[in-house]
Amino acid sequence: MDKILVFGDSITYGKWDTDGGWVTRLRKYVDEKYNGGVGGNVLVYNMGIPGEVAVRMVKRIDQELEFRITNKDDRVLVIFVIGVNDSCPNNWMTNSQTPKKTFKSALKAMIKMAKGRGCETVVLGLAPVNTNKPTMGLKFTNEEVLNYDNYISDVCKELNTKKVDIYDQLLKQSYTNLLVDVVHPNSRGHEMIFEIVKDKLGI
Repeated sequence: MDKILVFGDSITYGKWDTDGGWVTRLRKYVDEKYNGGVGGNVLVYNMGIPGEVAVRMVKRIDQELEFRITNKDDRVLVIFVIGVNDSCPNNWMTNSQTPKKTFKSALKAMIKMAKGRGCETVVLGLAPVNTNKPTMGLKFTNEEVLNYDNYISDVCKELNTKKVDIYDQLLKQSYTNLLVDVVHPNSRGHEMIFEIVKDKLGI
């Protein structure tokens, strides 16, 4: 693997984590494992934007891939993380829930763009939320999060794309107690996500 690109929202970005989030942990791990000796040059790009939703993210995928895949022989892993904000009926980016058909269409387009450039492509499932935490007026629910997680499963099955499920595994670890607010994990929560991704993908 030469490059790992992770597209997502504020959880991908690492918001509220003093250590930079699960993608930063992934980069540190990759640097230590692969880049310590002569010739090591595996690059990890964090492409997370707080508040991101599928209808916005799909517009930037192809150009971002073009800019970062500068060698046609590069072995590239693309990880998509999207859907939590889409599930919220009043998310702060669009102030409305992304319709099922629109969400699935956008995710399909993203996957096809990445695969069209020869990238190994993975979609990370969604993490649970905790509505007992401060919600800032946002109407997140685990029922809707699971709906969108199922939409992701449908798309991945249709396009023969690997999905890394994390919802049940995190819930078993009392993950909802490791959230700063309704949706954002603290440092320990990010560590859990990193460990799951690393192990499931064999990085």
